[in-house]
Amino acid sequence: MCGRFNVTSDPLTQLLMDLIGQEYPGQDNHNTAPTAKTWIIREVQDNEESAEVNEDLLVANAQWWLIPSWTKERSTKYSMFNARRENLRKSPAFRGPFKQRRCAVPVTGYYEWVNRNGIRQPYYIRDAENEGLLLAGIWDRWWESKESYIDSFAIVTTAVAEDLEFLHHRQPVMLTKEEALAWMNSETEDVRLDELCDSRVPMALCVQPVSEYVNNTRNHGSQCLEVIGDEVLVNPTG
Repeated sequence: MCGRFNVTSDPLTQLLMDLIGQEYPGQDNHNTAPTAKTWIIREVQDNEESAEVNEDLLVANAQWWLIPSWTKERSTKYSMFNARRENLRKSPAFRGPFKQRRCAVPVTGYYEWVNRNGIRQPYYIRDAENEGLLLAGIWDRWWESKESYIDSFAIVTTAVAEDLEFLHHRQPVMLTKEEALAWMNSETEDVRLDELCDSRVPMALCVQPVSEYVNNTRNHGSQCLEVIGDEVLVNPTG
C-alpha cells in the first residue's frame, strides 16, 4: 500500500536529471496525501514538449487519485489512489491506463503505518542512499469540458516482499531508473511488465519510525521526518 509520500527537490532534481534531463519542478511537500497534485513522469502526448534527454518523456502535474476517462463526474466514492497489480487487466478503470498510459512517480520516500497496542506508528521508507524512489503508476485524462481536463494517476501496489512484511501486507511497486524507462515504454512486453510488478525490493531501503506529526494530513513540514527510533536496513531482493 502507499497512502502518503514525501517529495523534495533534493534528491528528486538529480533523479530526474539522470533519468530524463529535467529538473524537479515542484515544491517540497513532506506529507503528500491522496487527491493532492504532484508530479509524474510519463510519455509525451500530441503537441507536448518532451524532456531534454529523452524525447519520448516529460514531467507532468497530476492529481493523486485516478479519474477514469470514461466516468461522467469526479468522485472519491471509490479508493482510486492505489491500483492493485492483480486488477490492472481486469478493472475497467485500470485496463486502458495500464495498456497505454503507464507512468513513474518520483518520491523522496513514502510512509506506512503499523498498529501497535491501538497506536498507529508511522514509518518512513526511503532509498538507503537518499537518491529518491520511482514508483510504478498508471494515469488517465478526464475532460471536464471541451476546453479543460484533469490528469490523474494511481500508484501500483503488489504483495509485500518478505523483508517489508512487518509494515504492511502490500507495498508500492518500486523501480530502478532502467526499469522505470521500461515500465513507461508502450512497446514493453506484458511478461516484462509482470516481472516489474513482482513482490521485490530492487534497491536497498532504510525504514525509520517517525513522529506522529505526519498522521495529520494538514502537516507538511520537515517535522514529519523526525526520527524517533532505530532504523532498519532492507537489502535488495531482485
